[in-house]
Amino acid sequence: MVETKVAVIARILDGMKTKGEFPTMGRTIALVNTQTKADSKASIDELTNTILDDISLTNKLLRLVNSPTYIKYNRGGKINTISRTIQILGFSRVRDVALSLVLFETIKDNSLALDLRESVLISFLSGVISKKMGSKLGVKNLEEVFICSMFHTLGKLLVVFYLPDEHKKIKELAKLNKISENETALAILNISYDTIGMTIAKHWNFPENTILCMQKIPLHKLAKPTTSIENIRCLSLFANNLCELINVEQININMWKEALNNFTNLFDNCNEGMVREVLDASFKILMSHCESDKVNTNYSNITKNLTFLIKGQETPIIQQEKPKSASSLQILDNVYDSEGDSLEVVTPEDILAMGTLEITNTLLEEFSLNDLLRVILETLYRGMEFTRTIISIKSSKGQSLDGRFGFGRNIENLVKHFRFPIDKESKDVFNISLSNDSIVVINNVNDIEVQSCIPSWLRTVFNVQTFILIPITVRKIPIGLIYGDWATVNPLALKNSRMRYVKMLKNQAVLAIKQSM
Repeated sequence: MVETKVAVIARILDGMKTKGEFPTMGRTIALVNTQTKADSKASIDELTNTILDDISLTNKLLRLVNSPTYIKYNRGGKINTISRTIQILGFSRVRDVALSLVLFETIKDNSLALDLRESVLISFLSGVISKKMGSKLGVKNLEEVFICSMFHTLGKLLVVFYLPDEHKKIKELAKLNKISENETALAILNISYDTIGMTIAKHWNFPENTILCMQKIPLHKLAKPTTSIENIRCLSLFANNLCELINVEQININMWKEALNNFTNLFDNCNEGMVREVLDASFKILMSHCESDKVNTNYSNITKNLTFLIKGQETPIIQQEKPKSASSLQILDNVYDSEGDSLEVVTPEDILAMGTLEITNTLLEEFSLNDLLRVILETLYRGMEFTRTIISIKSSKGQSLDGRFGFGRNIENLVKHFRFPIDKESKDVFNISLSNDSIVVINNVNDIEVQSCIPSWLRTVFNVQTFILIPITVRKIPIGLIYGDWATVNPLALKNSRMRYVKMLKNQAVLAIKQSM
């Protein structure tokens, strides 16, 4: 009995629940896509929170923003916060980087089945080819070109991962009947690869252009592109068509030449020599990537056949000229030079030190107070390893401090409840901190000595054990307060090497407010 389209999609979605989501795709990617849509109402704080929950994405974005392309924003020091990174890159660029990570990180998983690793390898290569070709043809939006091309075969990737038995049958029948796997999938599953990809991509909140470019159309049916999305679609289809023709046991030269002719007819300034230059450069990037990350390509038809096409040799040359040490995103974009040192932040002290320097440099130029306070708060959140942190600012009537924004678990809801009256006569710990302009730490809210000074709203809403209060006062007038807590008592959190930076960040917040008055 042939399955319905709905049944196949349901099986894949069920597979995500039982087998786990497609490697690295998960919750973060779906959230980032949703929060970076043009019509999204998500704030920079919400997007920052989402990214900070994913260590890999956090580190990759920090590498990118500290690359030579963005050096003019660094003000002599490295950028160490996601808040500042989002300000520089913008929502759409952050989204593109997040999507790039999905397949790039997957390819490094040596435990994956060979079919899946080969499919991911091809998806990555098609993205590189389309971006290189787009650059030569003067096409804009090269990041979108890369993303759309790389995810053109998402449907096949999902079938390989979640329906391996069906994929094996599709692959064998496609080879036997000498037709494409996409056509064979339609016969076997009653739904094509591209329809599967487009359906799941909508479920994951992918951008509309990326979804549109997943639809397979024969190159000879395309008209010359006149719009940006048509350019992207042509490049995506061509790059993936080339990869399909390369990923065979033996290349069909006639089909290869036909594909080249169909594509070169779409662009007035395109020729076969340009295509071969792009393939050569893309092949070097692919092999550099595989070598640096120790990805085994001995099984790969695509590396063998690319070697034949480019070098005229029968066996692949795995060893290319030794690549410079490069981060993942440098290879993807092929525009960033090696930085010479790793930007992985190893210790909380590193985070605090680099964040403090970044803020110092920002204070020397024009800045937005809200943006700078956000950077200060993020530096504290990561460097002090808080579970949650919130900054509160004096209300317009000046009678209370109200939560403005924060980072951590369920923070959007908690910020709404973070509010307390300013009262010099009060004996609660918040007003004690403000009145004395002193940092206050409560190690255990259950100790009898401190119970009387802990406000009931903090106990009921936050259910906290250990927390720190960092007052922000200007000329002895309370302006704001930074709150941070830990899920468990952290004996290292309050050691001198960290508290030194807490005091510095407190002073920087005061200075920023003074400069903005």
